[in-house]
Amino acid sequence: MTKRRLASLSLAATLALTALPAAPALADGAASTRNIIIGGAAAALLIINHNKKVHEKYAEKDRRQAQTQAEANNAEAAYASERQAYLHEAALVSSYRHEVAIQHQEVLRLRHQLAMTRGHAPASHVAANTRPAFHPLVAAARSTGSAPAPTRVANVSYGWGAL
Repeated sequence: MTKRRLASLSLAATLALTALPAAPALADGAASTRNIIIGGAAAALLIINHNKKVHEKYAEKDRRQAQTQAEANNAEAAYASERQAYLHEAALVSSYRHEVAIQHQEVLRLRHQLAMTRGHAPASHVAANTRPAFHPLVAAARSTGSAPAPTRVANVSYGWGAL
C-alpha cells in the first residue's frame, strides 16, 4: 500500500472517529492549542515530504539532461578527432602522390636519356634495330622538351593546431 493511500485512510479514520457523538466539549484552552499545534506540524510534514519529492524529480531531470549533454559533447569531440586524423591522412596521401609523380618524372627522364643514347649507337647496331626503343612513357618524356620540368617540393605541416 502506498504512503498516499495510507495517509488518506488514516485521515478518513480520524474524521470518522471525530464525527461520533461525544460528550459535550469542555472549554479547555490548552487542549485546543495543543491540537492546533499538532495539526500544523502534520501539515508541515506533508508539505515538506511533497517538496522533497518534487525536488528529487527536478534533480533527476537535471542529471539526465547533463548526462545527455555530456554524451553529445563526447560525440562531438570524437568526431572532431576523427576528422583531424582524416585530414592528416589525406595530407600524407597527397605527399605520397607528389613523391610518386616526381619519381615518375625521373624515370621518364632516364628512359628518355637511354633512348637518346641508343639513337646515337654505331650504324651496325642501328641497322640491326631499325628503330630505337619506343615506349609511351618515353614518348611522353620527349614531348615535354629537352629541359626537365622544375621539381615542385611539398610543403606539408603536421602540427598540433593553433596554440
